[in-house]
Amino acid sequence: GGFQAVSKAERDTSARLRSGDFGFTKLLVTQRARLTPSHVYTYHVEGNNPGGGLWVCDLSGAEPTLTKILDSSSGQILDANLHYDGETVLFSWKRTMKDPFQLFTIKIDGSGLTQITDHKSNNFNACWLPDGNIAHLSDRKPAYAYCWKTSTPVLYRSKPDGSDLVRLSANYLNDFTPSVLSNGRILYSRWEYVDRPAIPIQSLWTINPDGTGLMGLYGNRSLSPATFMDGREIPGTNGKILAVLTSHNGPCRGAIGIVDPSHGSNAQEGIKNLTPEVDIGRVDKGSGNRVRGPYLNPFPLDDQHYLVSKDGRIELRDYAGKLAFPLIEKQEFGFYCPQPIRTRQTERELPSALPTPSTSNEQAWGTMIMQNVYEGLEGAVAPGEITKLAIVQEVEKPLAIDPALRAFGFQFPVVSSGATYAPKKIWGYATVEKDGSAHFKVPAQEPIYFLPLDKKGRAVQRMRTFTHVMPGEVQGCIGCHTDHNAFTPKTAGPGAKRPTAMLRSAEELTQPSWGVHGFSYAQLVQPIWDKHCSTCHGRETPAGDLDLTGDKTDFFNVSYDNLVRRGTSAEDSAMSGKGGQFKTSAYTSWIPTYNGQEENILEVAPGRWGAKASRLATLIDTGHPDKHGKSRTTLSHAEKARVYAWLDLNCPYYGSSDSNYRENRGCRQILPEKLNETLAEISERRCAQCHKDVTETQSLPNSFAVRLDNPRFNAFLRAPLARSSGGTEACGTAVFKSTADSDYQKLLRLFDPLADALKKRPRMDMLPVDQQDRK
Repeated sequence: GGFQAVSKAERDTSARLRSGDFGFTKLLVTQRARLTPSHVYTYHVEGNNPGGGLWVCDLSGAEPTLTKILDSSSGQILDANLHYDGETVLFSWKRTMKDPFQLFTIKIDGSGLTQITDHKSNNFNACWLPDGNIAHLSDRKPAYAYCWKTSTPVLYRSKPDGSDLVRLSANYLNDFTPSVLSNGRILYSRWEYVDRPAIPIQSLWTINPDGTGLMGLYGNRSLSPATFMDGREIPGTNGKILAVLTSHNGPCRGAIGIVDPSHGSNAQEGIKNLTPEVDIGRVDKGSGNRVRGPYLNPFPLDDQHYLVSKDGRIELRDYAGKLAFPLIEKQEFGFYCPQPIRTRQTERELPSALPTPSTSNEQAWGTMIMQNVYEGLEGAVAPGEITKLAIVQEVEKPLAIDPALRAFGFQFPVVSSGATYAPKKIWGYATVEKDGSAHFKVPAQEPIYFLPLDKKGRAVQRMRTFTHVMPGEVQGCIGCHTDHNAFTPKTAGPGAKRPTAMLRSAEELTQPSWGVHGFSYAQLVQPIWDKHCSTCHGRETPAGDLDLTGDKTDFFNVSYDNLVRRGTSAEDSAMSGKGGQFKTSAYTSWIPTYNGQEENILEVAPGRWGAKASRLATLIDTGHPDKHGKSRTTLSHAEKARVYAWLDLNCPYYGSSDSNYRENRGCRQILPEKLNETLAEISERRCAQCHKDVTETQSLPNSFAVRLDNPRFNAFLRAPLARSSGGTEACGTAVFKSTADSDYQKLLRLFDPLADALKKRPRMDMLPVDQQDRK
């Protein structure tokens, strides 16, 4: 260390530190190698290196002195949190680099080392709770990032010895860096992407220490910065938060800012950048993935000053931007997690009103009360238009897969063609009363969201985030797309009437007719096309050149490829990270979740996406009339509602993120052995005049998908084939005079082994629907 005091202001700061005028004379710091993870959510498993330890820095002398209280030369200490007594350190430690992170405590003098957690999972980012317990993150619940290979730790609580462990969060992706607010609630960061791209959504949330009362605080629809983490409340500021502002990709370092949620939960005015040399972008532009800075682990001392690690160097700073005083210089390893060694008051203790937890393995339930679904939809949705709510779960990914297998952006296993990342499960439907209120049961400890539906079963708005409840919890919801930080519901004013739904008991959900499991297009939607559409939209000469048969293709099936992929940027299954304008489907309005499409999270107008915006829904709603206005087909109300549900779930194909083909591209793609090589060889001999550089089936005209069933209808077999033999001669001439052509037969025979192989080892969409969801 070394104070390096030169100016009068620096000499005054040095003197104040030595005298304890800032309220302390010693600091607790961790020392470790610089973290180098690929994403902000992978620091528990990526980019870790041994070295460092726990240190106490004494600032009372002429020069700072450092004392190591715990050596970690063979492992890594990730973070530390000092108890209210100023004596007990709670920290995350990887004792050797082969071990997961576990929680430990130690006294500030280096005595009393005690291990708290002993589980094969990672346990880290711990904080003390006002009731004497602890909250921390753990990845012991098997779940993995949709777009990467790492586990997804979420928020838990336990006694200080690690017993009585309770999962507080139902997130299907990562939680981050919990701390406690003065009101007793836990502040933490959360990653999610309900029907939106993955990059910009690591926002600030709060929850009660018993897991109830989940609420978004700031940034859940902000584009830049992409990530808010390491948040702590600034004392004496009425709820302002000091936090790291950074990117989605990269090592968690970034800018330091003050977040003031009172301006609105996504307002630009809600962020003050304390480190203006780091460009944090704007909340309404870009993706937030270019925020790069050296700062980490800010700790607010009071309403004037804070501590921070700047690239491993500890500094004392003020919020006015006039002071940046060095306290501890970086050595072989950097210093992080600075905290004053002092006693502090406990935050408000929030007693739990939850019932005693059941020991049953049956699904637990909570209750949701919605005051008025029309709040937030004024002028866009007429009163009485919404008749029910669909309760939808984002289904987690149960396996780790190599990202090199990705397809349709960063999907592995593939769930859609770049629409929803997550499989969807509809738990059921709840009634919306005429005044917009609803009162219904919801599954506890599951990530759920709500779709408000009109009389036809079409979603009039999209939630594009999720909530969760604890067993026995009663959670309230104001309405649809209201700002909870600055909103007073009309039902709370003088003389307001109690919502109708609150005058009755909580409603049991009406289950969907197909049951409660992952929504599988092949099993739930395709039968409707088979019954009503295949006569005209068949294989031979499909009306409107739209084949709606259920023949399986390399990733999906024919109708899905034509209704969702065809004509869009998703025709390229390797598409990932491509920005620019996304080419949309002629039939389905779905939200692209590819990297580069982040700004669509701002498109929240009612009816912007899904059934109400899809030509397909309009066609089936009107009976698909001919030129004389006569209906061509009539679907039942239930059949229409099923199609609308699929559209409003953002066009999933698979009902599960599991796979029987984990080694294949996208964990789904099935192709005949040596198909590409055979096509390339034949093309070089017989097609090179028209087709240059043909190396993959996807580069051939109209061959963005490969039909596995009835393979003779693949474009690469029909286009070169003479019309007299059932081909289309789309090549302009008959390359294959008949089906007896040796090259035609050579290609066709490649498909013969597939039928038997897929019977023995079916792809997930070839299984009965109740066998696909392995959660």
